[in-house]
Amino acid sequence: MRSLYLYISLISYSLFSQNIVLDIDTNALRIGEQFNLNLKVYGLEKDSIIWPNIDSLFQEFELLDHSSPLLSLDPDTYVSKNYLLTSFDTGKFSIPSLSITTLFDDSLFTDSLNVYFLATPIDTTNQFFDIKPPKKIPFLTRELATYFLYVLLLLFLVGGIFFLIRYFTKKEIVQVVDLKPSIPIDIYFLNKLNDLDKKQYLKSEKYKDFYTELSEIFRGYLEMRFDIPALESSTYELKGLLSDLKIQDKWLNNFFRNNDIVKFAKGVPSDEDSVLFLESVKVFIQNFGVSDVTADTDNVDKEK
Repeated sequence: MRSLYLYISLISYSLFSQNIVLDIDTNALRIGEQFNLNLKVYGLEKDSIIWPNIDSLFQEFELLDHSSPLLSLDPDTYVSKNYLLTSFDTGKFSIPSLSITTLFDDSLFTDSLNVYFLATPIDTTNQFFDIKPPKKIPFLTRELATYFLYVLLLLFLVGGIFFLIRYFTKKEIVQVVDLKPSIPIDIYFLNKLNDLDKKQYLKSEKYKDFYTELSEIFRGYLEMRFDIPALESSTYELKGLLSDLKIQDKWLNNFFRNNDIVKFAKGVPSDEDSVLFLESVKVFIQNFGVSDVTADTDNVDKEK
């Protein structure tokens, strides 16, 4: 009986000595800024912890990096793991309670946290100052003489521009130029993809230039092909427009995510992923094209 009581006491002590803490370095940021989320587990060996799957942890954030479990002995012994996160949308985001399991089938849960991403810079001064009264400056008539020559020069320039406009508009009426290409749009944008590939941005590590041009080509095709405002839409809005069109290709989310990370967070993508995105856009245009396009687009006639 005494041995049973000692065993129960040891189990209770072991369970209550285990603790899990979730820390963030800040909970108020501007769009695109990064923050660190640190998960600390006390009272457990590093090899006995089963960490949760990363893909299911942070649904509302972009995971930029994460560290391996690290054992710390000062002042208390704990195992920690750090996650580098960001978001490209504004508003209030919730980090739900995270669950950590052990090899002994124990489960530990963290508290939930809120993070706010603001569209305007955060004012941390909180200082208020009195409004200064306006100064009374006397007006001097002789000051007008200083600006007389400038007024004459301005009138001369305005008059010259007016007569030049009248002269050229009398000769002929300017015709409205159709901005759409004279060849089928799928061929037009496939040619643009070939031109982008020949610039070799990836070899020179100009990732921002590569993703900027690739995104403009893809969005321009979407706008002309499906008559949607793809060029002026945000990533979130464009995802909604594609969802309405029943376009839900698996590579699109990774493509939009890489675009935002390269443009706003100065991320460095892999060359393999970048080449794969280029080929995915090319295949997408070929599949939705309005004309017969072969896989070899190098032989397509250029627009004159």
